[in-house]
Amino acid sequence: MSKINKTVLAMALALPLCGALSASQAHAAPLGGCAVENAKVEVIGQGEVKVMPDRVRLNYSVSSIKPTAEEARREVEKTVTAFADAVKGLKLEDKAFVADSINIFPHYVYNNEAKKQELQGYEARRNVDIKLTDFALIGKINDLAMAAGINQIAGYEYSVADTKKYEHEAAKKAIEDAKVKAQLLADGFGVKVGTPCNLSFQNNGIAVLRNAAPRAMAFAAAAAPDNSVPSTYSVEPIVISSSVRAVMNLEEK
Repeated sequence: MSKINKTVLAMALALPLCGALSASQAHAAPLGGCAVENAKVEVIGQGEVKVMPDRVRLNYSVSSIKPTAEEARREVEKTVTAFADAVKGLKLEDKAFVADSINIFPHYVYNNEAKKQELQGYEARRNVDIKLTDFALIGKINDLAMAAGINQIAGYEYSVADTKKYEHEAAKKAIEDAKVKAQLLADGFGVKVGTPCNLSFQNNGIAVLRNAAPRAMAFAAAAAPDNSVPSTYSVEPIVISSSVRAVMNLEEK
């Protein structure tokens, strides 16, 4: 291969391919040329696996505003206790019901006439999480929450208990994707892929599926006052992704 052809090859390798593939600038050779034995290709391989979740965490919240802090606290504690007692009948797993510490703070309302904030009582708030593996119980637990006096649904979080095998599967797909991209780029410019010189994983992660449920539980109660309408919840797959960066040497064919 002539020096002119080698220079053209090095310039071509520096151009991106379809925005997804790129070649690194070759090391400078004497007389400003570029030796093909020093040329490299850099690619980013992507891989992902979609898997249906097998567990969910239901997030609830109860709040109460009363003239005194003690009254607000008692009201919230009464509601959470009633909810916990009702859920016991479902025989969930140990530690499935988790209630956070109660928070109490002053409740101020702005007085337009006085042009200032005025103390109107105290608000108590407590969050409750329930972990489930049986999604069919979601509707039932929502009914129990409303009956107990829980007044907010903070949302649902779906996840997968054992992610290792799916992480490995996504990583293998990312590696294969990097190989295909490197080979495609090399074939396009008439060279071949040599030995790897830099390999690393990047931005691996698991997307936790969050489903924002209606904030006001009274809305759900008003929609089905006779409690005879079954609740249905559609669950989407969770995406487990992997990304790999590969820098490969290029050789003449």
